Amino acid sequence: MPEHKMITIDGIRVRVEDEARYRARVSPPAGTGAQAAPLTSAQADPRVQDPDGFNPADHTVLQVVAHLAEADEEETTRVLDAEADGERRKGLLERREEFMQEARTRAGGTGGRA
Repeated sequence: MPEHKMITIDGIRVRVEDEARYRARVSPPAGTGAQAAPLTSAQADPRVQDPDGFNPADHTVLQVVAHLAEADEEETTRVLDAEADGERRKGLLERREEFMQEARTRAGGTGGRA
């Protein structure tokens, strides 16, 4: 698993690439003078999946690759199909067979190889 550079905002550790998203979630509406609610643990942990499942369109290529590195074969297929129907990023779609083979290997299968 790759290591991420972290920053601390109001005592919460946030990945550098997630800083803008974090600040948008915790910033109070402009002009209200209200204080933002703290970030929930589900918001703070990027590994927590969306309630409807991991949507590759909501993530960077590197985040999708990190998700696929731990996904089973069914999840890998679902995510790559969603990518093919949505963003269609070349860096993910060209590596489909590689991702599928890795998922099969994690599951203990041979992946069709003799």
